[in-house]
Amino acid sequence: MTKIVATGRGGVGKTSFTALLCRYFKEKSPPVLVIDADPDQNLAEMVGLDSKKIKTVSDVLFDIKVGNIEEKLKSSLLAEKIDYLINQNVLYESNNFDFLSLGVKWTEGCYCQPNNILKGIVERLGKNYKLVLIDTPAGLEHLNRRIMSSVDEIFAIIDPSKKAFDNVKRTYKIISEIGIKFDKFYIIGNYRFPDSLLGSVEEQTGFKCLGKLDFDSEVEKFNLEGKSSFELKEDSSLFKSVKQIMKKAGY
Repeated sequence: MTKIVATGRGGVGKTSFTALLCRYFKEKSPPVLVIDADPDQNLAEMVGLDSKKIKTVSDVLFDIKVGNIEEKLKSSLLAEKIDYLINQNVLYESNNFDFLSLGVKWTEGCYCQPNNILKGIVERLGKNYKLVLIDTPAGLEHLNRRIMSSVDEIFAIIDPSKKAFDNVKRTYKIISEIGIKFDKFYIIGNYRFPDSLLGSVEEQTGFKCLGKLDFDSEVEKFNLEGKSSFELKEDSSLFKSVKQIMKKAGY
């Protein structure tokens, strides 16, 4: 199992990148598990799913809390209820990829419980897949929840700002301090990142830069209409740049 994580500040393009990775890998190394760990829940539509029909980990926890579950489950242990409902209602399965979403927290308190459950799910379910793609929330606080205790590759997406470079350094610092194991840490410029600055990224961050995501006007249109990234043309400049980036990463 190979675990790939997309991280970065809000709005840099993590979700679009993850969706296009799903499209890139679906024919190369099935089966693929795609995990939306961002409570904002934008990834489903980008991979062609109806987000309104997607049951999430948080939905299941809320249903259990209020007793909105099958009568036969009510006498079961909490772990048994969760495992059953996750496999029956939350894990979306298809021929090309499987999908799992953390979702929005519906009760008071922190995200500790859904995150801990998702962590366990990633470890258990991940063994059944050759590849796991994880789209993370914006910001850094989620790293402390350690949804993943180990990953293979981290793709940090940046825009042309000092905040983005600072975010990369803080991300690496937190990951190292809390003990998340990883193999490779890559930098990718988003479509607004100027070509002229790409050469300085490795010098400023200390990490390998794989290039940048190209602009594609169709993507903005698709995002506005809620269309899947899978509908982008094969010769889309953005998709072609994703394929070139993954080639540099060794895929």
